[in-house]
Amino acid sequence: MKNMDYQYYDEPDYIDVDDDDADNGGHTENGFPYGYHNPSRLNPNQEDDDYYQDATAAERHLTLMERLSDNLENCVQPSLIQVAQYMAPMLILCLVSRILKQIYARRRGTVAQSEANCLSVAPLHVINSVCGIVLLYLTLGPRLGIILVLNVISYTLLQFVRLGNGQRGAIAIAALTIGSQFLYELAIWRQRQDWPQLRGIQMVANMKVISLAFDLTGSKDEITMPGPLAYLGYILNPATCLLGPWIRYAHYVESLVGNKGSHNWLRNLRQVILNVLLCLLTLAISNCLAPSLSEMTGSSHTLLMYTGALSVRTSHYFVCFLVQALLACADQRLEEEPTNSNWWLGHLVSRPGQIEWPRSLTSLVRSWNIPMHDWLKRYVYRGAMATGSSQHLLVSVFCTYLISSLLHGMDLRIYLVLLSLAAFGQGEMMLRRHLAQSFDACISANPCRGSELCRYSRCPAKPKCGFFVNLLIRFANLGFTLLVIYHLAYLGVVLLNESLSTDLDEESGSFMWHWSEAGYLSHYLGIGMFVLYLFIS
Repeated sequence: MKNMDYQYYDEPDYIDVDDDDADNGGHTENGFPYGYHNPSRLNPNQEDDDYYQDATAAERHLTLMERLSDNLENCVQPSLIQVAQYMAPMLILCLVSRILKQIYARRRGTVAQSEANCLSVAPLHVINSVCGIVLLYLTLGPRLGIILVLNVISYTLLQFVRLGNGQRGAIAIAALTIGSQFLYELAIWRQRQDWPQLRGIQMVANMKVISLAFDLTGSKDEITMPGPLAYLGYILNPATCLLGPWIRYAHYVESLVGNKGSHNWLRNLRQVILNVLLCLLTLAISNCLAPSLSEMTGSSHTLLMYTGALSVRTSHYFVCFLVQALLACADQRLEEEPTNSNWWLGHLVSRPGQIEWPRSLTSLVRSWNIPMHDWLKRYVYRGAMATGSSQHLLVSVFCTYLISSLLHGMDLRIYLVLLSLAAFGQGEMMLRRHLAQSFDACISANPCRGSELCRYSRCPAKPKCGFFVNLLIRFANLGFTLLVIYHLAYLGVVLLNESLSTDLDEESGSFMWHWSEAGYLSHYLGIGMFVLYLFIS
């Protein structure tokens, strides 16, 4: 299995703002920087050593059952065995850290924010730090030193918050933290083949540092500057240091002493088992089924894009389910939102169902990476909205997407995908909101809240809605859903290839090849929505 690489869109719901919500401060709703998918063969003219590409003409004409059997033997089984060996140390170290912390703190309750730097709590931070360092070393080897150096730099920058500059100091720390990552990436530009994996780990650490800086200067919680041990425990928490997700410092401190009792252990065990099984299923789809489907798409470029993007999405789901298993194993809590937790799976990092069948781009980006979505909403979008009125909504949206792009480092593909999503999503939201208000029908980008809470009189959830009107509304929403699915395939497929080349020559394997073959249709549709909205409004 090749090294894990970032594969995700990590946009929050900062494009899902109605006018009345924006007036109230912007009602809005990790990405995970890794993926297990195989290199793409989606460009038919591109040569590769992939298993499916090496198939002879006779092998490509195998029956469906023969393909499935061959796929199971040569791809699924080796992938599952290899990933099980990769997952085992993560789960074991999270479990060890949980057991050691509960043994040490078996006689005390939760840890208050004011006690985070106390000497009696220091061993809990040390347990987290040591387990996190061991986990990172098993994954990165000597490259662990790079991550530690960057985190020491970030902690040094964090001390400037003590100067009392308020939000300006936090903004400066955010710029310097992201800038230090850029400088290091520039320094190793010619030897950057190992950087994507390091970048994902450092991105999560940067998000923790930036959120801590803003919480120290503007949070209502009584958070004190963490000491070196508390800082290392937070950054190197074994449940989140490798794959994410971002967690607030306050939630890290609250989870230092996990919940006790056999009932809690049984609940977490159930969550770990279910998440691991879903991990293996999505891995098999990403590594084996999606590439095999790409072989059978024929001449349809749309299906070719969809199956390629499916590999990207399922690699993201694999990481999300693995992270949910780690969180359950370590008993690490996230934001206490009822909709972000599940009795079967625990704290949710992603909602695959709302991604595969989205109501709108808004619901898609809200569900892709819940923790990072919350981070961007809390520290970027709301801050940008606070500097102006609701008329600054567009500026706030694109600033948020820009910060999201910069967190990923130097990758043109990510910039193109995220900024395209910002434009498409904003155009769709504005058009559908205007149509919904004009026809008083439930066709806005926001999902319907039910018959009692829906603001529109023509809503399929309301019994008074006539059959014909009900049918028209459902067809309208279905049309927007299919359009979003096409956008998802169009944007996602460019993240499958690892090449950063911008040459549009087909044989170069350019990541722009698919957009060129599709005639840049999604971009024309996205621009068309803006033009239509301006025309009818």
